[in-house]
Amino acid sequence: MRITVLGAGYMGSAMATVASMRGHEVRLWGTWLDGALLDACDRGELHPRLQLKLDGIARFRAEELAEALAGAELVVHAVNSDGAVPVMTRAAPHLPDVPVLSVSKGLLESKAGRMDRLDLVVSEAVGRRIRFVHAAGPAKAIEIARRVTTWMVYAGTVEGDAETCVRAFGGEHMHIGHTDDIAGAELCSALKNAYATGLGLWDGLVGVDAHNARAACFTQSIVEMRRIVVAGGGREETVHGAAGIGDLHVTGAGGRNRAFGERVGRGRPAREVAAEMLAAGQLTEGYPAIATAHRFARERGVHELPLLDALHAIIWQDAPVRETLAALRLSV
Repeated sequence: MRITVLGAGYMGSAMATVASMRGHEVRLWGTWLDGALLDACDRGELHPRLQLKLDGIARFRAEELAEALAGAELVVHAVNSDGAVPVMTRAAPHLPDVPVLSVSKGLLESKAGRMDRLDLVVSEAVGRRIRFVHAAGPAKAIEIARRVTTWMVYAGTVEGDAETCVRAFGGEHMHIGHTDDIAGAELCSALKNAYATGLGLWDGLVGVDAHNARAACFTQSIVEMRRIVVAGGGREETVHGAAGIGDLHVTGAGGRNRAFGERVGRGRPAREVAAEMLAAGQLTEGYPAIATAHRFARERGVHELPLLDALHAIIWQDAPVRETLAALRLSV
């Protein structure tokens, strides 16, 4: 199968590696922000983020989007959520009517001014329905690329598309189920970044691993994610599976969002920490995710979210961490 991957960062390059290992013809397209990554790979060096070689994978620059998409039988969307609309708007004239497997996580503003799912907002922006399949579940890019056993779920609404993506990427170390609950899968992926930040706050505040508090907050996170997902048209069982509990567990145990929360928990301003991490090449999805998740919930009449309210106050309103968390009353 001819597969084009849009985005040469962590997850895009990891998915390209898996596709190549599975014997597919792979084209990796880099955005205007990925030039240095592609330069290193073209020199025969390791991918600067994955620390792996991308052998046997054709690479395309930002201005070569049409060439990268020509004849594609499956497309992987691995651009961060902020870049989804501009990239897919550019891609649309060249995009075949094929499944688009999205590994991007986030909520976007629709033309009506409401926060909504990425697949809906992108399709609205380009003026036609994109056949999105959303990849959800506990899947760290570096482990995928290094063939560490991973369980995921692919969610699509066009009959057969999720199954096509499962066949393309599933294998000995990639165990993938499929569902038609794309609303639940997408919302879980976006929400877990917000709540993972909250899990990191406790460790930063206490200065050691705050296992008791983190466990309570993990449980509350799932309660609140379930409320938001159902209000957004998704199903409870999706939250209780790999897309919800599984992904929140792996994200809260380590990674950029947890690290962001831990630094804020030590008393540093959220804006300063986010800027510092971005300068170091670490995009902190949890920072905007808290604001977008809070707004998404409010727009759908979901108000019983004490943990998300506290996170929003700390991260976006500079509320004091210790006092805000001390006043928190969970429903677990």
